[in-house]
Amino acid sequence: MASVSPIELLREIESKSLARKALTVAEQTRANEWRGVGFKVGNVELVVSMQTVVEVLDPIHCTTVPSSKNWFDGIANVRGQLVPISDLHSFLYGERRPEDRDTRVIVFRLANTVAGLTVSAVTGIRSFPEDSKDQRMAGVDESLKPFIVGCYHRAGDDYPIFDFNRLVSNERFMHITEATDQLSNTNRLTTAGRTASGKV
Repeated sequence: MASVSPIELLREIESKSLARKALTVAEQTRANEWRGVGFKVGNVELVVSMQTVVEVLDPIHCTTVPSSKNWFDGIANVRGQLVPISDLHSFLYGERRPEDRDTRVIVFRLANTVAGLTVSAVTGIRSFPEDSKDQRMAGVDESLKPFIVGCYHRAGDDYPIFDFNRLVSNERFMHITEATDQLSNTNRLTTAGRTASGKV
């Protein structure tokens, strides 16, 4: 068996020690990073937590729902599961952008809720140090603000954080059909009439 000199042995021990330290530092760095998926609504890039993203798809065939809002694409069969798909740009701005080669559908899951959003593009995985987050919303327009929970910063660029939970909790987003709105309005008018007449 070939003998190993004390110097070579020390170098080997030092090399292994440095490798372990590098691994520990990398793990700590990952633990202090926020990871998300970047996507665009029009020309605005947002990020959303990877914990809520199930998958990213090319535009998918949807079965339309009668009397649905213009921003609601319909119901899609995603690997055997029926998923409601909405066009995010159309929901926010009332204008549907034509699909192109960059258009994607992001499928989200939150507790028992699964839904898909058609977006202008998906820009990839984005990682940021946790301490680069703040609550500023510079450059975020009024239509987006209700669904933004802060912003990450990197190399002079801002990345507003989109909150899927806020979207699915939004009353307007939950009403996908015109009939739903008409029924809600009728119920409110009926309740108001009963209150005015003293009947409950």
